[in-house]
Amino acid sequence: MISVTQAAGRDIPPVPAVEECAGPEGRRTRSLRVLVVEDEAIAAMDLEMMLEVLGHSVCGVLAEGPEAVREAGATRPDLVLMDIRLAGGTDGVEAAHDIRRLYGIRSLFLTAHNDRATLERAAAAQPFAVLTKPYSRNQLRLALDRAAQELDRA
Repeated sequence: MISVTQAAGRDIPPVPAVEECAGPEGRRTRSLRVLVVEDEAIAAMDLEMMLEVLGHSVCGVLAEGPEAVREAGATRPDLVLMDIRLAGGTDGVEAAHDIRRLYGIRSLFLTAHNDRATLERAAAAQPFAVLTKPYSRNQLRLALDRAAQELDRA
């Protein structure tokens, strides 16, 4: 588990590492509606294809935080796959906070940055998990399965 502390000294609930999200092998969770927010076009296309292969539907692919907030309100996905650092000066963590506050929709973060400051900021948004790039299709599957299980319990 990744356990971090906010600057104010309050504990942030641990964010599971993807390896800890494994359920029983072969277990198939329900299909999720996923909003993808990734500023790298090739990575976004790859994510969209992986999601479809895994049996999930993509309700949008966006590159910036503000448009992700608007689209989340319009499409109401089950979750948002959110890159933490986006082009154009937008921030995935801020967008994830806004989406959760406005619509109650949680994110699953994708990041190439696993420094403490980034992980602390991400954890404060209460994501389902944080995937560090590069990640495998199996790691993505495990994280999505865990998210689906949490959504089903809610």
